[in-house]
Amino acid sequence: MNTRRLAESSWPDVAQAVAAGMTTVILPLGATEQHGPHLPLGTDTHRAAALAERLAERLPALVAPVIPIGCSDEHGGFAGLLSLEAETLAAVIVDCARCMIDWGVRRLVVLSAHGGNGRALALAETRLRRELPALAVWIPDAMTICGEAVLTIATEAGLPFNALGLHAGEWETSELLRLHPEQVRMDRAAPGHTGDMDAALATLVANGTRALTATGVVGDPRSANASRGECYLAAQVVCYEAAWRQWLLQPNPA
Repeated sequence: MNTRRLAESSWPDVAQAVAAGMTTVILPLGATEQHGPHLPLGTDTHRAAALAERLAERLPALVAPVIPIGCSDEHGGFAGLLSLEAETLAAVIVDCARCMIDWGVRRLVVLSAHGGNGRALALAETRLRRELPALAVWIPDAMTICGEAVLTIATEAGLPFNALGLHAGEWETSELLRLHPEQVRMDRAAPGHTGDMDAALATLVANGTRALTATGVVGDPRSANASRGECYLAAQVVCYEAAWRQWLLQPNPA
């Protein structure tokens, strides 16, 4: 396997890997926020870590420890929330990147599994390009790259988009059943908001999740299963790999 977890490696191991040409690091971003009564607060963190490690098995890269706290103010009012200001998360990303350059990293892939990190990612990208121009940076947009593939799997299974949902619905629940089934409480799984998802997203961003649902679920997790969760994860990795290879074909990927 190509996966090299920084947290489990000694510094000579990392130095040797970099000297051998492994000069790309994947930095996964998660979140600590409610995911309904049936999923753990670390759902996005688990997903980010899994996608990063699977991707590093297909393309040579070092995998940094997942950052488990993101920008999650839209989930205010639910117990367990930990959240950062966008500027804070952006600064953490830039600080980590600055350290990476010192020990030979040339490319950074920031892989976020939480949509609320979007503003922080944009701020970080601007700073990275301005302050660390020698570092090639790729920050893929999950829905743009992977959304169609995930929806195709769901459609073939007869699932409507409002079941997959925007948060803690069938999609995320199926993935957690594959990754950490011991942390999923399917006995608590129940539909939350299942109306128009475009309107739901606008409400969620403007007024928070509680404006949509008291349980925190936007979707319907009841039909989730681990087999489909594996299909979702595998499809996303294939999409990310294809987009990554296109990025590497650029004369100066940045």
